[in-house]
Amino acid sequence: MSIQVKELIDKIKNEGVLAAETEAEKIISEAEEKAAQLIKDAQAKAELHKAQVEQELEQQKAAGIAAIKQAARDVLIGLDKQLIKRMDAVIIESVDTALTTSLTEKIIVEMVHAWAEKGEEGIRVVLSSKDAETLKESLKGKLSQSLKDGVEIIPSAKFDKGFRIGGSSGVLYDFSKESIAEVLSQALSPDLAAALKESI
Repeated sequence: MSIQVKELIDKIKNEGVLAAETEAEKIISEAEEKAAQLIKDAQAKAELHKAQVEQELEQQKAAGIAAIKQAARDVLIGLDKQLIKRMDAVIIESVDTALTTSLTEKIIVEMVHAWAEKGEEGIRVVLSSKDAETLKESLKGKLSQSLKDGVEIIPSAKFDKGFRIGGSSGVLYDFSKESIAEVLSQALSPDLAAALKESI
């Protein structure tokens, strides 16, 4: 009887240990599977986060480059405007210096003679009020007798240097300081713009 009890106890112990070991192995296996899944999920999240961060960095980089390009364009446009403005000031100052009273007088006399030879009549010379006062008598003296009565000298307060000249044909040529400077500026602006582009 005692042997049977002992065998029964041993059997219960063995079965209990075996069941416990099986349960333990099952728990360990499930824990390992869960741990592996957690690691896999964490890695997937890390990869996704990394991709998002890289995308954001690329977007920021692209936005930064675009902002730099826009700033560079703004600087160049501002520089171009400043250079043209300074060039215009230099041109108008140069024209003002070059367009002396004696040069104005010489050009008018030559133009009047050339137009008269072509049969132009009713020649009108519009001068600044100051130049008209200074040159009126001198011009009359330098024009031949046949032209003196056919040339009208008109003072104008609309410009301060140079002249405008026209005749019976109705064409009026503008040689005022402002007009000459504008023509020179327009001629130089494309060259100035091209020089700017080449220097960049």
